[in-house]
Amino acid sequence: MMTDSNTSEDQIDTTEELVEESLSEVDQLKQELEEANEGKLRALADFKNFQRRSVENEIRAVNGGKAQIIRSLIPSIEQMNLAIEHASDDVVIKGFQMARDSLLQGLADCGVTSINPELGDTFDPQMHEALMREESEDYEADHIVMVMQTGFQLGDIVICPAKVAVSS
Repeated sequence: MMTDSNTSEDQIDTTEELVEESLSEVDQLKQELEEANEGKLRALADFKNFQRRSVENEIRAVNGGKAQIIRSLIPSIEQMNLAIEHASDDVVIKGFQMARDSLLQGLADCGVTSINPELGDTFDPQMHEALMREESEDYEADHIVMVMQTGFQLGDIVICPAKVAVSS
């Protein structure tokens, strides 16, 4: 009988060891599952960040290309403005005005806006380029007293600042 009792105790001990091993394996598998889920979430977050950065880079590249083209067109617009101011033939003036207006409309369709400061506006070095200082009794210091050339911007990018004279 002692053998039976020892055998039962051995079986119980073995069963307990098997249960502990199984629980240990379950805990280990739960931990591995949790780590795998965390890794999946990190990879998903990294992928979303990559997608966002890719879209931002694409937008920046497109706007940079547009800005480069617009910078090359601005001298032509200014030459048309000078021709309009100094031409004496009404037909020539109308022709230049139509060409300039059509070009400006095309730029507006691409998102380009003009920077047209008003006299008396505060000078903003981000939007305006001061070409000269001028004494003025009508305006306080650092206010625009003359607009020499219109500026252009594409969204937040200032392509060409407005050229102005500033009161001193």
